[in-house]
Amino acid sequence: MAEGVKSGDQRLTKGAILQAALNIVDADGVDALSMRKLAGQLGVNPMSIYHHVENKAALLDGLTRLVTDGARHIAVGDGTWQEQLRNLAYEFRSLSLAHRNLIRYAFASDDFIQRDGPMWRTLCTVLRSAGLPEPEVERTGAVLAVLVGGLLHTEVNGTMRRLIGSGHADDAGFALAVDLLIAGVAARV
Repeated sequence: MAEGVKSGDQRLTKGAILQAALNIVDADGVDALSMRKLAGQLGVNPMSIYHHVENKAALLDGLTRLVTDGARHIAVGDGTWQEQLRNLAYEFRSLSLAHRNLIRYAFASDDFIQRDGPMWRTLCTVLRSAGLPEPEVERTGAVLAVLVGGLLHTEVNGTMRRLIGSGHADDAGFALAVDLLIAGVAARV
């Protein structure tokens, strides 16, 4: 049973639904998520879920927002803008790797970059501190987000490991990519 919801408990919440759905997706993938399976996890009638989420697409959108909202704790810390950008990239990587199945799904959607989210706001703040002209901050941020997102997609699906070898390929590949991205931003400042 999901935390906070017990059989017969009438206090089903959207938060409990999202957490139970995330547990299913993390364990078995997006395709394994169904309203019936979710209701079974929660010990409720499947129709009860529809009082909180419209459909599976809305549920998956809620999951993506739940995970990315988890990034609200991110503090890139003191240091140069390069160190802050590196920290942000590694925080995004940690978040992505913690929820591989959901991230595969999210990266495949058209709107995986949430411009109202904490990662985006932090990225733009770091780019401003780097000295990028204001008109370039959002465009550069979008390109960086797409590049890092694509890189992480190759990591969660195993492509990077297949291309550059086993062992610490994902770590080495990610570190090299972040260095290249930082050098690219530095060249534009």
